[in-house]
Amino acid sequence: MIHEIIPAIVGELNNFLSSKHQLTEEKAMMSHLVNADGSMAIQESDKIIVTLTGIETDKSKSATGSYQTTSGGGFRKVSPPVEVNIYLLFSAYFSNENYTEGLKFISSVIAFFQSRQGIFTPQNTAALTGLIEKISAELVSLDLKDQSNVWSGLGAKYLPSVLYRIKTIPIEHQLPAPEISSIRKI
Repeated sequence: MIHEIIPAIVGELNNFLSSKHQLTEEKAMMSHLVNADGSMAIQESDKIIVTLTGIETDKSKSATGSYQTTSGGGFRKVSPPVEVNIYLLFSAYFSNENYTEGLKFISSVIAFFQSRQGIFTPQNTAALTGLIEKISAELVSLDLKDQSNVWSGLGAKYLPSVLYRIKTIPIEHQLPAPEISSIRKI
């Protein structure tokens, strides 16, 4: 599910940026900032790099299983999905000559989320059709210490950036469960 939701958001962001700035190329792309060997993962500059920086359980959702009625009149135990939030870092990877341009595009990323009120549904994001009913995005404000920890963890030097929490993404896979007969008499 995560591998489908992030490209959907990046695709919509590219549409927004193209419209807002009359672009013919895509400015936003999904990527690591740094390869495992420490080298830069991006070869071209002047891009907004979207990086998954974390996954957490959404504790506001219930994790209680339930039972579903079967066609035979019995019941089958159904495990609830694991509800997760993901953190997406939008970094302005622009050359020194285009630093101000990078700041403009970070502002545009914020404007993109603001214009949707942080809500993504199949109605406003076609790529989500059949995947999910709704996800929401909220800006995460980090203090300097937390910001430093994020960039250290990524193994990269600081770039102008903004962090969003995307919530709530259900992840599930139902294995066949045995049918439980209903109690007919006591």
